Amino acid sequence: MAHEFESGFVVREQAWHGLATVLPENPSVDEALRASGLDWDVEVRPMQTTVQEAVMGNDGISETTRVINVPGGRVMVRGSDQSVLGYVSSQYKPFQNREGFSWFQPLIDDGTAKLVTAGSLQEGRKVWMQAQYADHIEVKDGDVLIPYLLLALGHDGKLAVRIQNTPTRVVCWNTMQAAGVKEDGDLDNATTSGFSIAHKGNMVAKVEQARRAIVMMNTELKQSVDVYRRMTKLPVTEEYVRNLAKNLFDADYMKARDLINKFRQREELADVDIREETRSKIAELEKLLHKEGRAEKKIVEAFHHSPGCEGKTAWDAFNAVTYHIDHKQKGTTDSRMTSSWFGGGSRKRAKAMQLITGSAGM
Repeated sequence: MAHEFESGFVVREQAWHGLATVLPENPSVDEALRASGLDWDVEVRPMQTTVQEAVMGNDGISETTRVINVPGGRVMVRGSDQSVLGYVSSQYKPFQNREGFSWFQPLIDDGTAKLVTAGSLQEGRKVWMQAQYADHIEVKDGDVLIPYLLLALGHDGKLAVRIQNTPTRVVCWNTMQAAGVKEDGDLDNATTSGFSIAHKGNMVAKVEQARRAIVMMNTELKQSVDVYRRMTKLPVTEEYVRNLAKNLFDADYMKARDLINKFRQREELADVDIREETRSKIAELEKLLHKEGRAEKKIVEAFHHSPGCEGKTAWDAFNAVTYHIDHKQKGTTDSRMTSSWFGGGSRKRAKAMQLITGSAGM
């Protein structure tokens, strides 16, 4: 289908694409499975190929086709429609959708969180479930973070089980996280926001261990909100935002910057004639540094005019970057969401947070 979104539910308000099932109340685990269209299992089957063989018979030599299993290869198949989701090794351990939803049940039972959305992307290759924590965090007047807990599964052999806290700004529903997680890894591959768990070994035990740790991370998240509040009080200029955008999105800028640094190092060791030539090259490269890029222009505009931004503080700068990642980059809304949660958008957001807090000494 044209959309990366295949099926899913939301609670009370329709999603941006208008394709989700809208539920009037937060569902139970069983209701969430049915409403999101994820009440199916994945099956791991042998990977097979065909070979042509010569066979001697009464009428001479003839060819026959034989099916053989590929050593070490497996195919992930969706049980509901027999569609192929991906190709994996013999060590790969599937983690079923029902196991993922059930992971939230203790948090639902004790009132820690409630399910708010779930669905399938890329025809079942990636699925997600998200719960909302009961406690909200106010960063400044009118700007509230709702801590969410995201669990994402990959049935394509490429995405590990990912569990992470994702605070979301109410004013524009931008997902935000201080650090991303890699596509593959294990429980020792933890960040301040979550875990990435490889499809190996005892999946249920490892994910259960992660649940206990992730709830503790939410407590730490409440404590780290002090950083966000300090960002709301740290004034930044438009020029600061331009440099931030260039460092995040402008490949030509970063190449030119690195080349200038190399030329300047060589200039110190060169003779007079070479120095003049080097200075000329540096001057040409510096023109690239001042050229306004497309992303830079959009992020500066978002800094001043996107929902919740006033064009004044480091918090506005960070949310301008987030707004650009989630709403203004090339691609469909669904592909931008996939990038924001699982790919380059997540890494850009993490880098933006590091650059801003690092420059401010937070």
